[in-house]
Amino acid sequence: MQVTVSQTGQAPGFLSHERRLAALGVLIVACIVSTAAHYTHNYLEIEHYPKSDLFSNSTVKLAIVIAWPMFTAVGVFGYWLYARRRYVAAYPVLALYSLLGIATLGHFTGGSPHIPPFWYATIFTDALLGFAILAFAHWSAVTVPQVAPQREAGA
Repeated sequence: MQVTVSQTGQAPGFLSHERRLAALGVLIVACIVSTAAHYTHNYLEIEHYPKSDLFSNSTVKLAIVIAWPMFTAVGVFGYWLYARRRYVAAYPVLALYSLLGIATLGHFTGGSPHIPPFWYATIFTDALLGFAILAFAHWSAVTVPQVAPQREAGA
């Protein structure tokens, strides 16, 4: 089946690129805020989270300091790719970023954290936003026509 695509890269009946980008932006910003709150609390109050059998608390804290900024940069890069309509490149980057939120459910593999309700809720907001970003990437991949970049004359 061939889809007719306008010069803007938009097929009839699909959300515009700008609306999809705005929705993705909301998800990315919300995930940054949620994970920043959660990972900061996890760092500062690590003794209230289930202890890892594999890693010391110092190692976990070091991993937080390295992993959160790195994964956040991956998410921003995925957004940047999507904004430039480099959809095929953006999807795996966004899927990788979604793991930052989804991975917070790992706290429950060693028990339940003994933390106030607000901080407990951030575990779930992280995970929900991670799944939402993954769902967005999948939805976009199956609904947005993949328009091949225009070749320049003489290329």
